[in-house]
Amino acid sequence: MMAATVAACGPGPRAEAPAPAENVILVSIDTLRADRLGCYGREPSFTPNIDAFREEAVLFELTIAQAPSTLSSHASLFTSLLPQHHGASIKRRRSLAPDHLTVAEVLRAEGFKTAAFHGGGQLDAVFGVGQGFDVWETPGHRPGEPFRDEFRPTVARALSWLEQVGQNPFFLFVHTYENHHPYTPSPENLAAVEADYEGPLPSEISIELLNAINTKRSTITPEDLRHIESTYEAEIRSVDAAFGALVEGLRRLDLYEQSLIIFTSDHGEEFGEHGMVGWHGHTLYDELLRVPLLIKYRDSWHAGQTLSDQVRLLDVAPTMLGALDRPRPTVFEGADLTLYAAGGPAPAPYAVSVLEEGGSSIRSPGWKRIRRSLFDLSRDPGETKDVAEEFPGTSEKLRLIKLELITEGPSIGAVAAPISPELRERLESLGYVE
Repeated sequence: MMAATVAACGPGPRAEAPAPAENVILVSIDTLRADRLGCYGREPSFTPNIDAFREEAVLFELTIAQAPSTLSSHASLFTSLLPQHHGASIKRRRSLAPDHLTVAEVLRAEGFKTAAFHGGGQLDAVFGVGQGFDVWETPGHRPGEPFRDEFRPTVARALSWLEQVGQNPFFLFVHTYENHHPYTPSPENLAAVEADYEGPLPSEISIELLNAINTKRSTITPEDLRHIESTYEAEIRSVDAAFGALVEGLRRLDLYEQSLIIFTSDHGEEFGEHGMVGWHGHTLYDELLRVPLLIKYRDSWHAGQTLSDQVRLLDVAPTMLGALDRPRPTVFEGADLTLYAAGGPAPAPYAVSVLEEGGSSIRSPGWKRIRRSLFDLSRDPGETKDVAEEFPGTSEKLRLIKLELITEGPSIGAVAAPISPELRERLESLGYVE
């Protein structure tokens, strides 16, 4: 059992730990930048349901993903391991090895019912991240038809499963690619987030168009770029409505208060900050690595709290177990953020992330080292000026810390992932082509 009290943040009374949650709901919105949510400062906000949920949750201002790609990032989310240690990779067509331990396997061994409703693609069962789930379900698709992964039907399937769970404790994972490129918002959602746009670009932004822009075969104006961002944000508006339906369903089923509910993303999206538009997986800058993290504890413990120290996605699985009053497996590399929320120190000052094409980064609250480049985040939050020559000691210190963190990990290798024609079609529809 977690200690009853810990030191509170700053002056004031000591903070009691939350009562153990009975269930866990983990929501992953693929490709969601933190700065596109009202609760993270987006004005005007078009995410009222997520913003309302934030009022009952703890908000982590600075959460860093371990990879800017879906498979590798989710593998870190479930295993609490760095990508160098779990090995799952879409570029290398490598699956998570069965010998790795996932949080779903831990909970299923504890008697939890486990189910996942997701968008497939890089989360297809062949990639191994479904280990430990009784149900690992992706939307059906008719060959030859466009793939569309809307979040609302996924929420409906998840709620239908919950109606069958009964009194059993459960771990539910829900995921969507709805705001992942290509951007295909409804006219209503686009009109709600965009003022008058009279440029040449269509209301749906295809993979082909983004490729043409990013290979300089097509040029765009600042107004065109803002329109592309609006199509992305309009998709988020739809996701927000579906998330509101999920919360409403949990309340209707009398599952909301006693459950731990975690809202996050696997990575962000670039909109021209470092040369690409509507894309991810290609750099380790913050627009791709900084993601939202909202955690609603049982009975909305510490509702509305904001924590500003840096945390990592690989801290999520240990946090789940801590909030359920279950022990953290020794192989997990992350920390229980509940202790931080209750007034303890931030769990780790360094976050390591990996690019599948090669290269890695290490981030402290004030510095980022990407390969051999160094950025002073306090003076240059946009990561535009390499200061490695100006601060060689800082660069070398970060290099050595990263090397140590990588060397400490397990040596279990990933396994080859056979790609079926159907899965290849799905991956191509999301922009993942060989």
